Amino acid sequence: MLILAFVNVHFRKCVVKPLHLTIPTPGFDHPIVEDIIALERWKSQTLGGTTHPAVFADIKQVYHLLESLGSARIEGNRTTIDELVEAAVNGVSDSTEGLREISNLEDAMSWIESVFAEESHRRIDHSFLQELHRLTVKNLRPPEVGGEGDPSPGRYRSGNVAIIGTSFVPPPGLDVPELMDRFISFINEPIDVRRSLMRIAIAHHRCAAIHPFRNGNGRVVRLLTYAMLIRDGYRIDQGRIINPTAVFCHSRADYMDGLSDADDGTEASNLRWCAFVLSGLRRELEKVGTLLDANILGPRILQPTIRFAVQSGQITDEMAQVLSRIAKNGDGDASTYRSVYPGKSAASISHIIADHKQIGIIAAYPTIRSRRYVARFSGPALLTALIHTMDAEGYLPFRRDDRGA
Repeated sequence: MLILAFVNVHFRKCVVKPLHLTIPTPGFDHPIVEDIIALERWKSQTLGGTTHPAVFADIKQVYHLLESLGSARIEGNRTTIDELVEAAVNGVSDSTEGLREISNLEDAMSWIESVFAEESHRRIDHSFLQELHRLTVKNLRPPEVGGEGDPSPGRYRSGNVAIIGTSFVPPPGLDVPELMDRFISFINEPIDVRRSLMRIAIAHHRCAAIHPFRNGNGRVVRLLTYAMLIRDGYRIDQGRIINPTAVFCHSRADYMDGLSDADDGTEASNLRWCAFVLSGLRRELEKVGTLLDANILGPRILQPTIRFAVQSGQITDEMAQVLSRIAKNGDGDASTYRSVYPGKSAASISHIIADHKQIGIIAAYPTIRSRRYVARFSGPALLTALIHTMDAEGYLPFRRDDRGA
């Protein structure tokens, strides 16, 4: 866990000048060049895929839930997957401090998406970062009493801080306003598209180095990375999952080592850090490509999820047959039910459909009054099975031995 100590001492010179805001220049044969080209190709493509859009959105919702858990766990949150699922199923996402922290991160991600949906190239300014911080630490206890909140939500720190467990020393609090002015200018200045991804990586490290808030900096910085990616065109509304948090929580040790290595601010260390971030981002986006392909998503995720839900007693065999057919075809209607429940009257079929909607294993599509239905994998009956399958297939945004389940 990263623990901040608030102290009144004379600080030694920082390990790195946090505002050494330079973007490295890789050689043409450096592997990062291939990553940049691949990521730019992803951005320019129309990735509609063959997966039903409602199913993709459903899986994305679960991804966001796991992203938030992963980001919180980097900071020491010990909420388990089982606890998170139970809270989601029971609708009690704020029943503990750990769950409130995760819920805050989900709210912050939703806020970011709404902001850029209204203004796609919005300037990321002080008020934007301060609102991210306010959302991140909302209703959390301050660190002085063992919490992950901040007594001054949405305000830059004025005092000095030390990060226990690392040799890095953040700049004095009095320097934060000027440093953040320069940082804000850096992340908003016009830049060649080929360098914008490396700027996102550098911005992640430099904002963490400035440590502008008393607490919650790591969570805010990871949300900032998410925001900068969306602003650069990796848009949720274009049908893809942006999962930068997985780059950092895939291995907490590698993430921390990478941050430490970049502390000296040299061209070589900056390039290593950018390569770490962009190769990880490329890996995650390639993973998304498989979710967009119904021929991969169905046999690897959806059908195994349905089978596991039957085995664990969450759904009946008949429910599984209906879900399997709906998942295979993308959606279904009353005729799908009649094929599973032969001989049932129209009224009985209507009652069964209503029950399945109430249980949460299907949802009307595209509106609540529609008579076509899609499988709902994020609902109470299937969520545990879905996460189990995602884990087995390597789709969790953190390693199995780091999940705390």
